[in-house]
Amino acid sequence: MAKAANFTQGGDAQAIQRIANSYYGSYRNMFEVHGWDAPGNKMMISAPGLIVRDYGSIQRFEELHAPGELMSPMEAIYSDPPNVWLTSFYGFRPEEWGLLGFADEGRRKSFLDGSRPGVLVVVYGAGKASKDDLGQVIGIQQCSHRLGHTRQFMAPHEWDAKERDPERTGKWNFAVKATRAWRVTPESRMDVREFAPKATSSGAWQHIGARGVRLSRQEALNILNLDLQEVDVYGENPIIGSTPGTAKEILAPSKAGPVSQNPFVTRESEGPKHLYVLTLRGDADVFLGEPARGRMIVKAGFSKSPQTRCDDHNRALPRGAYRWEVLYSGVLSGFDPHPSSNHAKAGERAMQEVLCRQPAGASLGGEFFLAGPDLIDEAWQKGNLTAKDHKQ
Repeated sequence: MAKAANFTQGGDAQAIQRIANSYYGSYRNMFEVHGWDAPGNKMMISAPGLIVRDYGSIQRFEELHAPGELMSPMEAIYSDPPNVWLTSFYGFRPEEWGLLGFADEGRRKSFLDGSRPGVLVVVYGAGKASKDDLGQVIGIQQCSHRLGHTRQFMAPHEWDAKERDPERTGKWNFAVKATRAWRVTPESRMDVREFAPKATSSGAWQHIGARGVRLSRQEALNILNLDLQEVDVYGENPIIGSTPGTAKEILAPSKAGPVSQNPFVTRESEGPKHLYVLTLRGDADVFLGEPARGRMIVKAGFSKSPQTRCDDHNRALPRGAYRWEVLYSGVLSGFDPHPSSNHAKAGERAMQEVLCRQPAGASLGGEFFLAGPDLIDEAWQKGNLTAKDHKQ
């Protein structure tokens, strides 16, 4: 445990108390979010030392928690009542739909009157959503109170598609601008009825998609049980690097600097990892410009969420004859995740050493390889065994 820092019972103590109560809801919540350990009766005297250890100074801690134009995600969850709502979409594509849309001004006004700027909107799949998304909590978006017509906040090709669809044309055109968004990793998704039992109780369903429903304190806290990945929002500065992590890690303010709307690169948070092998489906001969001779194009790596990494690669491809698929992953194989990045890195290296072995395998640069099915299977087995046996 960190030693208590020297501080007066004045400014520093009051600042910490204010942030603990207004931003996290309590000292206990603040300690839980940061992973700090201290007995309940020692939290107040332990907090300054832990803050200085992790943030560098009390002043920096205050700066990162300073109120902004938008309520911060963690503050929205812990506020009383929570500034968190539930709604349903046909899918979750904030990179194309940077908004929350309503059918009329009355419903939009009702949402604005019941929320504050920075409100979190939890999204589950409904209607024409894909089979895998139906009834599942698939994303979260943060909304401002900036208003406009839906066309202002939507990618042009998506607007054209909406207006060409007889079932969607003219609908949801009373928009509230979204500012940030997070996709829920497939491995951590929850059924919406389990996530929000009160909001989805009998009689409430008809209102959720049309106007949204405010979540209770316990329902809002269920966000912290999810794994998230921040994604682009149409009309906002792009995210050029984003990796999944627990909601507590992803939504908490960055210790290296304030949460920013500017492009940034992040590293995947520390913690348990799965190995994975992706394969590129499509004509490998055409892709390579030479005969593949029965070998497959694969990518070997590790991640907290292999399916999310696969989805990321597919989003970088134009629509066509090629798609990445998860060939092997710890999740699909029923393996427990390896306990740390160091374990997973050892396994990744072992896989890559096998995959580039001639003549059945060859490197295509970076984490990409050309290899036959038997060699890929050997690499998968070798990687997991190496990761399992790795010593720190």
